Amino acid sequence: MAVAGALRAQASAPDTVAPRLQHVVIVRHDIFDSVDARSWYARLANRIHVRTRRSVVEREMLLHSGEILDSARAAETGRNLRRLQVFRDVVVDTSADGATLRVITRDGWTTRPYATFRSTGTQKLFSVGMLETNLFGLAATLDARYVQDPDRSLLRFAFGAPRLLSNRVSTGVFYNRLSDGGSAGGVIEQPFFSLSSRNAARAAFVTFDGRVLRFRDGSPRAVDSLDRLFTLASIGGAHAIRASPRGYVRIGGDLQYRRDDFVPRRTPAIASPRSVTGTAIGYVDISKANFLVTRNYRMLGQPEDVDLSTTVRLGLAVAPSALGYARNGVGPVLYAQTGARIPHGFATVVGRMSGLASAGAVDSGTATLSGTLVLQPHPRHTFVAFSMMGWDKNPYPGEEFDLGLSRGPRAFALHAFTGDRQRYSVAEYRWTVFPSIAKSFAAAVATFAETGGAWFDGSPKRSGSDAGLGLRTAPIRSAANVGASRFDLVRRFATDREPAGWVVVLGTGFTFDALR
Repeated sequence: MAVAGALRAQASAPDTVAPRLQHVVIVRHDIFDSVDARSWYARLANRIHVRTRRSVVEREMLLHSGEILDSARAAETGRNLRRLQVFRDVVVDTSADGATLRVITRDGWTTRPYATFRSTGTQKLFSVGMLETNLFGLAATLDARYVQDPDRSLLRFAFGAPRLLSNRVSTGVFYNRLSDGGSAGGVIEQPFFSLSSRNAARAAFVTFDGRVLRFRDGSPRAVDSLDRLFTLASIGGAHAIRASPRGYVRIGGDLQYRRDDFVPRRTPAIASPRSVTGTAIGYVDISKANFLVTRNYRMLGQPEDVDLSTTVRLGLAVAPSALGYARNGVGPVLYAQTGARIPHGFATVVGRMSGLASAGAVDSGTATLSGTLVLQPHPRHTFVAFSMMGWDKNPYPGEEFDLGLSRGPRAFALHAFTGDRQRYSVAEYRWTVFPSIAKSFAAAVATFAETGGAWFDGSPKRSGSDAGLGLRTAPIRSAANVGASRFDLVRRFATDREPAGWVVVLGTGFTFDALR
């Protein structure tokens, strides 16, 4: 994003009185600008694409005519628009005297067949369907797909729309038909629209009725199979007692209803238990805002927002016996992240922890810690190092840590590493050789090495490593939510289950994203 003129002057001279905006100009471009729309496919793309409506851009604006120019609000306006994931580029700029604010958006292609394929040679995961993330130019999402993996098949339908009701209330629903069950869910919420927003509220539910598979020691076959009947409903809200474009202090709470029953496969329904519990959670969120705009990090070519803010959530969960628990329990809900710019890059650290304890002992809980280092000595050259570790105490069946194929070391089969302990590290150097092929695609080459695994407490630690070379490609005219396609030639190193060897791995997105 370019923020020039008066914004730059304001940042360098904070004691100077900022000018008052007299005009706000919104310019919306199609997928191909007039200069680029000379080929037949560019003209066709523009003709069949529904340009994002002006009202969608206006509702994300945090500055209006007559208001004092604020560089932080201008920058957040750009982030809000990019967060919609319907634009390939967003520019927020001002005239030299600061009297005019210009918001320029360039639409991305959002109607596309959905097709992914992942393979480690012995196992395959594929999906086909149609995904639209800017339905009728309203930034609404419609998703229909079929997914097949070694465990099951899935037919999915989902719809989501920001600010669908009264321009303030967002909603979303989904339905999954599985070969061994089904699930559905929905949410209706008024989120925090900006860092300066004062109130938010949310209600959501999700249900699941189907089979849960449990894996151990890298076996491709499940060691256990359970029927699960699950319902989770929650309602909550939050209020900011301090809020500005530079940070906030928010207090909030949630009430949760949960039914979660597990029975061995093929047990008569009459024998099924009925476990209903309720939990109350209160928390305080504190954040000091810090954001960075970069390129060629998770995507190729398009601008990306990186959150370097220092944010802390301190909360307490209460699970009383009066709401279905065997005994009264309490536990922490903690989240912390921070980031910093470093020469030619940035670094982030994120930690999460939650759990319940009663009678002086931990009944259940989970904790993860991750860190990311990104170096970009040149706009086309990117080095990413990511590392994480995780801990679980009495996880629900099927919710253990699970690495392989699409998560963690890419050359290993699905469920290669499972357990209540986890670790994973990857380093990748990427060179964007062709930033613009026919003004439509970008291509990069990469080299990488990774190691990771999961195991159960008290069992031998199990992990695997691989390294290789790869090709990355991505459309630069698509919306910013399109991940790069990966074609990797990987050398897998031997484990107790899988021999060493060369493997061709196909995938979408970067491996560290699936573990965040």
